[in-house]
Amino acid sequence: MSTTLRFEDIESTIQSLPIQSRTMLQILLLQYMDVSQEAIDYMASDQPDSRFGSGNQPKGKSLSLEAVRNVTSRADQYKGYYRQKRERPGMHIDFLTESLAIMEKSIRIAERLLTSDFETDESILQSAKTQAPSILLRQEQRKLQRAWDAQDLTPKDYQPQRLLLEYQSLLRRRGILRRRLKIAQQDFVTAGNSPLKDHEIAHVWGIPLGSLAGRKVKALQQFLAGLQQILKTSSASENAHQPIDLWKETLHVLSQRPVERSMVEYDGLEKTEEGLLDKLRAFVSGTMSEPEESKFWTSITKVNDTEFSGTWKSHARSILAFQRLHAVLNDMDFSDEGLEEELRVKIYPKLPDDQLATPESEEKPVELGELGLGVLSAFAGEQDDKRRG
Repeated sequence: MSTTLRFEDIESTIQSLPIQSRTMLQILLLQYMDVSQEAIDYMASDQPDSRFGSGNQPKGKSLSLEAVRNVTSRADQYKGYYRQKRERPGMHIDFLTESLAIMEKSIRIAERLLTSDFETDESILQSAKTQAPSILLRQEQRKLQRAWDAQDLTPKDYQPQRLLLEYQSLLRRRGILRRRLKIAQQDFVTAGNSPLKDHEIAHVWGIPLGSLAGRKVKALQQFLAGLQQILKTSSASENAHQPIDLWKETLHVLSQRPVERSMVEYDGLEKTEEGLLDKLRAFVSGTMSEPEESKFWTSITKVNDTEFSGTWKSHARSILAFQRLHAVLNDMDFSDEGLEEELRVKIYPKLPDDQLATPESEEKPVELGELGLGVLSAFAGEQDDKRRG
C-alpha cells in the first residue's frame, strides 16, 4: 500500500530523537544515512572501560581520540561494504536494461531483413522462434558451413539460412538477459532492505552484544512513533486508519534513493586490464560462445570474498568490471545502421581457401636487371678463373 512517507520525514524523525536513539538509527540505516560526528563522539564515550567490571564504570569519562578514530574507521568500513553491496546489483540492472534495449533493436532488424530482403515466409519465422530455446546452434552453424564449403549452396541460399540462425541466437540471448535482469532486481531489493545486523552494530559501537537489544528496541519504538505522528497529520483521513508496516515502508522509501558510485581499483581480474577489456568487448559484441559467455558473466558478477580481497572488497571486482563494461558500451555503435551492418557481415559467406585471390607478387618470378646480370656474370667468371689457377 502506498503512503505519503517521504525521505525528508524519515530524516527529520531521526534528527528529533534523543542522542542514543538517533545514533542507533544512523548506524542501523548506515547504508542510506551518514553517521554524524556527534554520534561518533557519543559511541566513543559510551564504550565500556575494560579496566572496570560491569556496573562499576567510571562517570564523566574523557573522550579518547583513538576511540573516535576506531569508531570512525569501523563505521566507514560497514558503510562502504553495504553501499557497494547495493551498488553491485544496481549496476547489473543498468547494464542489462540497456543491453535488452539493444537486443530488441537487433531482433527487429533481423526480422526486417528476413521478411523484406530474403522474403522468408512467416511460418518459417514463427517456427524459428519456437525452436530457438532448444536448437543446437553451434551444430547447425557447422552443418551450414560444411554445406557451403562443399559448394552445395549458393550465396542466395546460404545467407537467409545463416541469418535465421543468427536470429535464433539473438532470441536466446534475449531470454538469458531477461532471466539475469530478474535475478539482479531481486538481489537489488534484498540488498536495499538489509539494515546492519546486531553484531555489526555492536562492533561499530564498541559495546557488548548483550547490551544492544534493549537500546535497539527503545530506538525503534521512538522512531516508529515519530513517523506515525507525522503520517497522522499529513495523510488523508481515509488512509490514516489503515494498518501500515512503517519499518518496511521506511526501508522501501530509502531503497528508492539513488545509488552512490564507488571508486574502485583494478585487482587482477582476467590477469591484465587489457585482457579484461578485450573480453568485455567480445562479451558485448556477442562473439563469445554461450558456454564462454556464461562463465565470463559468472566471473564478473559473483561476490569475490577471498583470503586476498576480504569481505570489505568482496563487491569491488564486479563493480569495476561493470564500470569498464559501461565504457565499452559507450564506445560502440548501436545505431540501426551499425547493427544492420554487423548482421550483414556475420551472414556474408566466407570464400574457400582455393578461391581466395593470391598476391600478384607471388605469381611473378623475380627478374634481375642488366646491372644485376653483369655483376652476377663477373662474379661467376672470377670463381672460374680461380678454379683454373
